[in-house]
Amino acid sequence: MKIGIVILKDDPQIGGGMTFVQEVLDALSRHLSRSDHKFYLLGSESAKPAHLAHIPLPWITLRWVNTRTLREDGVTYDFDSYPEVGAERFDLLYYLHPWSCPIKDIPYIHTVWDLQHRRQPFFPEVTLGGEFDRREEMYRRSLQRATYIIAANNVGKAEIIAFYQVAPERVRAIHHPTPTFAVRAAAHPDEEALFKRLGITGDYLFYPAQMWPHKNHILLLLMLNDLRVRHSDELQLVLTGSDRGNLDFLKRRVQELALENQVIFAGFVSQADLVPIYQRAVAMVFPSLFGPENFPPLEAFALGCPVIAGDVPGAKEQMGGDTAILLDPTKPELWSEAVHRLRQDLKLRQSLIDKGKQRAASFTADDFITAIYGLIDEFASYRRTWPSAEDPAGLA
Repeated sequence: MKIGIVILKDDPQIGGGMTFVQEVLDALSRHLSRSDHKFYLLGSESAKPAHLAHIPLPWITLRWVNTRTLREDGVTYDFDSYPEVGAERFDLLYYLHPWSCPIKDIPYIHTVWDLQHRRQPFFPEVTLGGEFDRREEMYRRSLQRATYIIAANNVGKAEIIAFYQVAPERVRAIHHPTPTFAVRAAAHPDEEALFKRLGITGDYLFYPAQMWPHKNHILLLLMLNDLRVRHSDELQLVLTGSDRGNLDFLKRRVQELALENQVIFAGFVSQADLVPIYQRAVAMVFPSLFGPENFPPLEAFALGCPVIAGDVPGAKEQMGGDTAILLDPTKPELWSEAVHRLRQDLKLRQSLIDKGKQRAASFTADDFITAIYGLIDEFASYRRTWPSAEDPAGLA
């Protein structure tokens, strides 16, 4: 079959989305010889992006045109809006991002990372400015027509079925892969200079997350205050990630709690710099209120960093029952107790490190792409029932 892999414009500061796309495409490249299908990359850029230059797949630019005057016979297909795609006559499209462009007359695989606009619609980032309606319009149109839908785990699968009445057999759960930069971490050229630049002077907790409200940074500030008051522990907290509108609010709360000497807002940090920050942290604290899966716990596991995370739907399935300390993400006193315990109990700390490394090794990009190949081969048994791009008598 002829398969188009559709990606959106990537930005390293987007966070886990770019990591996911890179991992999948790198794994696909490593295993191209295992498949007889022909793969192409489709995106909005005029040429293949520089960070994908090493991916050995042809690039096709998605160029939208007005379909009202495209066809004289009055019959318009969705892919007519993208003439290059229509001309190539793909048998299957695979959308790596949840946001799909409207090329629905070609069978397609849709990716869903989360449906938190349904679970927690009160968060501004999934509601304001028409965001809720935009997500609903896209998911309702795309999910119910999808050939297959990829969910991060079984909790995500159940949400898709419940919220959008999709046939269960069309939804497949495939865990997010552990990022390669963490599995094959290279030594940092100058850790001490990095830590000096960031202002890290002692023991610290680490939270890599963009400054969205749902990332729940506020809980960690309340946790720090509780640690200081009840345990006389003034750990630093290193926060990395781009501002998504909540940074000023968090800085005000830091001042109100008199935590200026403990909280470090490091901004965007490269993957190379993330490695030693993970490795030397007391723990990676992850109170995000959104699931069902997230990349930072897997990164921390791989880099030998204990994890304390929010017990949100999907967390147990991703992290296991005893690989991380899972807590109610609305109760800061539980988090301060867990940090205090972890500081005192070296046996517990080592157990979390050992189990975390095992957990990280169980979710690989190679396994992910093997599962995707399985879906594609499964669909090939159906796609052969009508003319294809390889058939000269194909559809007009």
